[in-house]
Amino acid sequence: MTSSQNNQIGVALAIAGALCFSTKAVFVKLAYRLEVDTITLLLLRMSLALPFYLVTWWISSRKQSPKPYPAKSWLLLIVSAVLGYYFSSLLDFAGLQYIDASLERLILFIYPSLVAIMAHFWIGTKVKGREWTTIGISYLGLILLFGKQLITMSWSPGFWTGVFLVLGCAFTFALYLILSQQLIPVFGVMRFTSLSMIIACISVIVHYGIEHGGSFHLQHYPWQLWAIALAMAFIATVIPSYLVNMAIARIGAAKAAIIASVGPLSTITLAHWLLGERLGMLQIVGGLCIVASITFLSWQSKRKAA
Repeated sequence: MTSSQNNQIGVALAIAGALCFSTKAVFVKLAYRLEVDTITLLLLRMSLALPFYLVTWWISSRKQSPKPYPAKSWLLLIVSAVLGYYFSSLLDFAGLQYIDASLERLILFIYPSLVAIMAHFWIGTKVKGREWTTIGISYLGLILLFGKQLITMSWSPGFWTGVFLVLGCAFTFALYLILSQQLIPVFGVMRFTSLSMIIACISVIVHYGIEHGGSFHLQHYPWQLWAIALAMAFIATVIPSYLVNMAIARIGAAKAAIIASVGPLSTITLAHWLLGERLGMLQIVGGLCIVASITFLSWQSKRKAA
């Protein structure tokens, strides 16, 4: 496979992963209509995803002969798993108690620039001026996407609490992506993803058990909630977790994070179709900015690889 083809596949994987991840918000909105609290919904999502990761880990372990990994690699794996899909999710859900979802999505998507900065100074992946321009264009698109909601949002007493919680979510998820780029070559994409997600799933289950005194009474929830949670576990968790890590292995964490800016556009489009939310002209223009930034980044990757 040529370098150009590898970059194209990496970009395609990153876009597909972002699109799958973007369905999570719609699933959450549908689930909340059935009166479920956030930690229970998070438990359903992760516990239903756990069997998929266990099976994939078992299959990858059979295909690859076991080898000892350095203790440092295991420690970083545990840290990345807890940061990426346990702690960041808790911060995000907690932040949503104080601020509007539109503002939350806008704040959360500062993480591509955080990843780019960390990659630049931490692992030596230099971010060029044109890539910073791409980040700027994607942020302009995000502001246009959520501009109307930002103007009309309510500034509640806990506003800044919510802002800092979501900022914490963006920071911890950026750390996860940077650690992923370092750990994927050690463990391999499939094994790293499976192990890190198994750890994250177990962390959520333990948290729920502690909060509810070891009681797991979930049988009273309607089948519709279980169906939504299963779809969220598979479409918005399992599939994109592998796609994003495969993309990182090919194009790096910084570019994969920039491409993930397509996620909010996809979320708004899905909400328009499935939840009846209106799509205005500013949102359409913002979406075109995001698509343009990703197209530019893809073209740059192809040009460099040629």
